[in-house]
Amino acid sequence: MSIVIKQVSKSFGTFQALEDINLDIQTGELVALLGPSGSGKTSLLRIIAGLEAADEGTIHFDNENITSITAKERKVGFVFQHYALFRHMTVFDNVAYGLKVRPRKERPVKKEIERKVLELLELVKLESLASRYPAQLSGGQRQRVALARALAVEPKVLLLDEPFGALDAKVRKELRRWLRRLHDEFQISSIFVTHDQEEALDVADKIVVMNQGKIEQIGTPNEVYENPQSPFVYDFLGSVNLFKGRLTNGKLMQGDFVLNIPGWTGSNIQEAIGYARPHDISISKESHGEETVHSTITHLHMVGPFVQVELIRSDTSEYLEAEITKELYLELNLEVGEEVYIRPRQLKVFIPEDYMI
Repeated sequence: MSIVIKQVSKSFGTFQALEDINLDIQTGELVALLGPSGSGKTSLLRIIAGLEAADEGTIHFDNENITSITAKERKVGFVFQHYALFRHMTVFDNVAYGLKVRPRKERPVKKEIERKVLELLELVKLESLASRYPAQLSGGQRQRVALARALAVEPKVLLLDEPFGALDAKVRKELRRWLRRLHDEFQISSIFVTHDQEEALDVADKIVVMNQGKIEQIGTPNEVYENPQSPFVYDFLGSVNLFKGRLTNGKLMQGDFVLNIPGWTGSNIQEAIGYARPHDISISKESHGEETVHSTITHLHMVGPFVQVELIRSDTSEYLEAEITKELYLELNLEVGEEVYIRPRQLKVFIPEDYMI
């Protein structure tokens, strides 16, 4: 089921929740709506579900305009962050609920409902817990029941609103893998809301980065992470180092630091900011000219095969963060308080108009 969102806008009083949203989702895609609180993610999800009405714009499922039809008629499966399970019903009855309340003409017979529910419980690895109640389950188990219940009615579209937000880190990671496998098996067009960058990068086929009711960028996880199109996207998707300065003749200049910006063809700019990820910062014990910055190591933290290095620049007293391999760390024999030279291997430069929304 393809989903096309055309020029959708939504206000709540004087607050503009969404502004001119345009988005195409292909059949079978798993799409993440990613952004901070208040960026419009959940509002857009609820409009797709039919739980909210857009002030302007249209929603199309497989080229059919469904903007004016009810949530029930849209045949959408919706999974909430806090599960929304019926506490007085068993796991089996929670999953069966959507099938049992169908109109009589569409309702499967009792044996068919039982077969389908048990099949889904087996899929989510909860068949042995069918007679338990939600209060007797862990958070991860309850979320899997909620997903099974959403899938029971064979939805055309699966919508998930921060489905793993209430769970601890380890359970979230396990359920992310499980959701990916489940999606690959069912091939339902799915959209999930999250403010967790790692979650979106790990699970989604496509990421829609949102900010203040607008779409900042759409792309694959690799595209949005490796080639951010705005300062907001760069800053939101992981740690970043900032190199503030001025652009003169294709060089970014700040303090003792001068770095060539390949491909820069614009005019001289008095204010510009270069962005570099920690893993794109090289460290050496010797200066390699004006493109390296003299710095002092303030903290070292080993995480598995990598070492996080925190530094302070000697020329501007600004903090920097680098991530190097354990092998390089041992080779350089780095210590806290040691003076080194850093250089950004890759720098993305933005100028003032890039910051305008």
